[in-house]
Amino acid sequence: MDEGQTGERRTRDLSWGDARARALMHALARDAATRAGFRVCAIEVVRPKGLLEFVAIYGDATSAEERLGTASRLADMQMVFAAGEPFGLFIWVPEENFSEELRDQMEGVIVVPDIPVTGEDGDWHPMDMLVARILDERGDLRALLYLDVPVDSRRPDKERLLEISDELAMTLNSVLTAIEREEYADHMRVIRATRRLARSDPARHDVAHLLREARSTLLGALSVDELEIRVFIDDATDGPDSLGLDAAPEVRHALDEAAARAWDGQHVLVIEPENVWGDGELAAYAPWFTDALRAAGFEAVVVAPVGVDDEVLGMLMCARRTGSRRWTDGEGVAALELGHDLGRAIANAHATQRERRLLGELRELEEARHRFLRELTHEINNPMTVIAANAEFLAASEFIDERDLKRAQAILRGTERLGDLLQGLAMLSRVSDPQHPPSMQHTDLVPIVEETLSAMTAVAERVGVTLHLVGDLDEAVVLGDPREIASAVSNLVDNAVKYSDPGDEIWIGIERRADGGLSFTCRDEGIGISPSDQANLFSPLFRSTNEEALMRPGTGLGLGIVREIMHRHGGTVQVESTLGRGTCVRLHFRPLHGS
Repeated sequence: MDEGQTGERRTRDLSWGDARARALMHALARDAATRAGFRVCAIEVVRPKGLLEFVAIYGDATSAEERLGTASRLADMQMVFAAGEPFGLFIWVPEENFSEELRDQMEGVIVVPDIPVTGEDGDWHPMDMLVARILDERGDLRALLYLDVPVDSRRPDKERLLEISDELAMTLNSVLTAIEREEYADHMRVIRATRRLARSDPARHDVAHLLREARSTLLGALSVDELEIRVFIDDATDGPDSLGLDAAPEVRHALDEAAARAWDGQHVLVIEPENVWGDGELAAYAPWFTDALRAAGFEAVVVAPVGVDDEVLGMLMCARRTGSRRWTDGEGVAALELGHDLGRAIANAHATQRERRLLGELRELEEARHRFLRELTHEINNPMTVIAANAEFLAASEFIDERDLKRAQAILRGTERLGDLLQGLAMLSRVSDPQHPPSMQHTDLVPIVEETLSAMTAVAERVGVTLHLVGDLDEAVVLGDPREIASAVSNLVDNAVKYSDPGDEIWIGIERRADGGLSFTCRDEGIGISPSDQANLFSPLFRSTNEEALMRPGTGLGLGIVREIMHRHGGTVQVESTLGRGTCVRLHFRPLHGS
């Protein structure tokens, strides 16, 4: 509802109260008219921005049709009050007290009943006005109640005016209660709207979007002229300086600190010309705020701290222009509640935003790691092939002595180890690359295990180790990439052989779990793994701290590759080991029905 010039009325785009609240006001107007002996009763409610709105008109259907939901300026009515005489809760303004200037100003503002002018002494004149000012506990004007056209058509005398004031005291109090109840319902609607906003997907993921939408939502819902949301979180986006106060850095700093203290004390700050309420330290800047508010045309600025738990995250600053009604205690409570809702929303959005940024950085790092591994293996492979070829040529030559032959053989062993390392790095890069997921298909584990046993038997026999195939050999189907699963199984058996001593035995096979899943098991009698080494077992390039294990060949990549493969397949790796007594490793695959 816009503020018009004197005598003008504007239709509200957001009228007071819902149908139930307006019906209650109509009933109160009817009760007041009946009890006081009048035919017409009207009620106007004080709205923001210094305006009055008709919310009930009883006994005059034509005026009700024309005036309900329309507004006039409170300042105009204040001039009428000055022309009247108080009688208890009412002000009596007889027609003869209206000057010609005042009559012109009130044209189209007040409701003038369509009744004849008798000219008889003591008869009610259409311009006569009997109005009650309804004040809250702070003394702020909240509504006006008009009585018009007495049933006996006579002006009440002074004694009757005081009787009417006494008779309608409870009715006037009921009007105030209805206004405050509707105000509370209004606040709850604002809070619910804010919570819906905070739960929306864009608001949960982006602080800047949340602040823009919150400002748009609250600006109208709180019935304020300007609203600013300021946040203190690092790298969060401040809202614009919507109030236009152009605060100096030291004033901003003092206001930020005052907001933090207000959060600790769970109260709002009210800044008015000449006064700062709610913070003694900020009151030192009262002269600056006085000048700034007057220059901006603000009646008051209310600052509600925004935070979560024991941390203040910012502030909500609401401003009403000169001529608006004062802020109520109920509005302060609602603003503080909004500070809690906004605080939770901002904290959640900031955490989500930070998490998404970190995930993006991690993806970039992971992609960089894969590129590095690919380029590293490629760049090293070419010169290593040249070195190995020349070392083989020297080792086969008839023209080198024994010392040079040993050197060539050492070079060959080194290139072989380096080749194993490059092959392992290439495999690790491939199985840990999210851009190239495994080719998932129904795969029978039994043939993979049997082929691994066949391939590793000769290697195991060469070092005096015996391999056994045990367990259920019926079809054992899992969902996975056959090539990667075979690589994981082969790595485990190769490790078991490598870290076993002559005469040791190794058992490999497939187990069926109670949950319907399958597990590949490899158990050996080898040198085992210490508890401290088990904590780092899957770290790439990790080698045991056990000297006996370090004497055996290896790159430290095998178990890391196995873990990455199982992770890609939604499975897990379980290791049980005792130093000097052997190791059991299980690959747990997901049940098919959970795939």
